[in-house]
Amino acid sequence: MNKKRICIDISNVIPGKGGSGGGIATYALNLIKGLNQFNNINEFEIYCLKHPDFKGFDNCNNIKIIDIAIKNKKILNRIYWTHIYLPLYCVRNKIQILHRVTPELPLIKVCKYVCTLHDLMFDFYLSHPEIKKFLNKKDLIKYHLFSMIAKHAAGISDATIVPTHSIKKELAKNYKIKSKKITVTYLAAEKRKDIEKRITKRKIDKLHIGVIAGFYPHKGHKKVMELANKFIASGFTNFKISFRGNPAFPGYISEIQSLKERLNLNDYIFIVPYEQKASLKEIYSEFDVTLLLSEYEGFGLPVLEAQAYNLPVFCSDIPVFKEILGDSACYIQDNADITTVKKIITDLQDDNLLASLSELGEINLNKYSWEKMNIETISLYQNLVKN
Repeated sequence: MNKKRICIDISNVIPGKGGSGGGIATYALNLIKGLNQFNNINEFEIYCLKHPDFKGFDNCNNIKIIDIAIKNKKILNRIYWTHIYLPLYCVRNKIQILHRVTPELPLIKVCKYVCTLHDLMFDFYLSHPEIKKFLNKKDLIKYHLFSMIAKHAAGISDATIVPTHSIKKELAKNYKIKSKKITVTYLAAEKRKDIEKRITKRKIDKLHIGVIAGFYPHKGHKKVMELANKFIASGFTNFKISFRGNPAFPGYISEIQSLKERLNLNDYIFIVPYEQKASLKEIYSEFDVTLLLSEYEGFGLPVLEAQAYNLPVFCSDIPVFKEILGDSACYIQDNADITTVKKIITDLQDDNLLASLSELGEINLNKYSWEKMNIETISLYQNLVKN
């Protein structure tokens, strides 16, 4: 039996650390490691093209791991790699399926194509003036370009993988892609057995709230500060909030710092220096509650990671969060009135409720697994090679 050849290109992914910026890398690593473990992978001969700085593939003996260092930040290198090298590589190695974990595919069709589209973030930024203002001229050109590239990738793909049904609906509507060409494979976060259920044992002076998010304008840091200001105005001062994440937009950080000063929140809001080598355990173990008021997400891996570390989740009521969290989180609407704010304050101080959210989070985690994601991905490959 001739094995079907698949090339999975993750060469333009280098993992982010420090609790932010690693969602695509986390997906890519678990995709390759998971595919390596399945017995029925013997029907495929899989090549994985990766950057040498992306570690963690040492035991992937059933996949041909190939290190290729390309400087993707240089546009000419990126064009050459995507539109010349990759198609030629697929032809020379008789590849039947090319899967890229980002929505960027060759202009020329040389085999079956699959791309993973994690969100439509570029379109979201370009269509929201209050967020778009943080983009300089170079960013604007880049965002328009990558929006066009993503649209092309989704159009030329034989299948597009997305992380939620919310993104599937958005992709089908905005890019006019047929639903049957879009496959949802949920991400996951493994339950940490070495983490105590600390909520019931919490004995601290102040409730420590963690906002685990890179400093991107859509992540809702300003909304968190406005909510904190309402807490104080309502008489609730027994808290502190730490922002942890990679400093992606310096202009946005400056605006956050200015707002912090203007609202007199220096005793309540703390911007933690970015620690590139910090582990997830080190990050999440500091907090009693996690809060994420994102305006947009493709999946929102940090809220699931928080549940893996037994943290109650409070988050914005965007469709993606409601889809992946269900009744295991407390949802906060924009511009909460005084009655709603008082309810949030009561919930944050209710140890029984926090313990219940921790338990519900543990149950919610069971709905997601990397194994399930990989089974669904293999099934997609199998259907493509048959047709």
